[in-house]
Amino acid sequence: MPKTISKTIYSLLFLFCISLAIAPSAFSQDQQTTIPKTNLDFQSQFSRHLAQNLQEAKSEGCFVLYDLKRDRYIRYNSLHCQKRYIPASTFKIFNSLVALETKAIADENTVIPWNGVSNPSFPDWNQDQTMRTAFKRSVVWFYQDLARRVGKERMAKYIQAAGYGNQNIEDKIDTFWLKGKLRISPEEQIKFLVKLYKGDLPFSPAVINTVKDIMVIERQENYTLRGKTGWGINVDGLQNIGWYVGYVERDNNVYFYALNMTNQDPKFDMIPIRKKILFDTLRDLQLVD
Repeated sequence: MPKTISKTIYSLLFLFCISLAIAPSAFSQDQQTTIPKTNLDFQSQFSRHLAQNLQEAKSEGCFVLYDLKRDRYIRYNSLHCQKRYIPASTFKIFNSLVALETKAIADENTVIPWNGVSNPSFPDWNQDQTMRTAFKRSVVWFYQDLARRVGKERMAKYIQAAGYGNQNIEDKIDTFWLKGKLRISPEEQIKFLVKLYKGDLPFSPAVINTVKDIMVIERQENYTLRGKTGWGINVDGLQNIGWYVGYVERDNNVYFYALNMTNQDPKFDMIPIRKKILFDTLRDLQLVD
């Protein structure tokens, strides 16, 4: 081989290797570390603990975290994170935005009288509600009422404008996020939440700020945690589809999270198990106390 050609090949190989070494990752591997830690074992601790929690719950699941300042992801079970599932009550975030924007309800403190249909499993539902109480208690009848007030035409318009999930609401206006064809992936949940945080959605700043406020789960001196749960039952052959989505503000940064889990036990105790898994994960990542 001529020396000039040989030198050229070696030079190209050298430059290629250097570019791989310094280029930022354009994709995120499962469990990729993006939050700086002094403890180098935190990544494996986070993944091991999450795997253990899911195994003990006899569930499949994934977790994705997006670090806004560093534009980096951490993922556990990334293939699961790309699959679309019924949004269930996580759709209350979007439903709240649309209802306020369209004046389907005057404001977040307006009282809607209880419809009189008793739900023994959730006694807190069996009373008059405001958007604040209904969001916190995840009251289905309240948000079904709001969706009917918004109507399918306006709902479809805003879902398409926001690019929410597969944008399919071809079912009843008051059940499409519970039993209909609307689907969204954990990855898409993160993208939607980032748009919400940045105000990059087709809603007024006042409406967006109101919904951000009702999403607050916990305020501490060093962080604020926002989020919404969801629980789909008997959809797509899955007995239970659990969600916890939201974001943590701390240390002049924002961390967006989405937990999704599936389980086939009809007696599965979703509410406490889902909460434990989320908070264990956020503590392992040192985002909450």
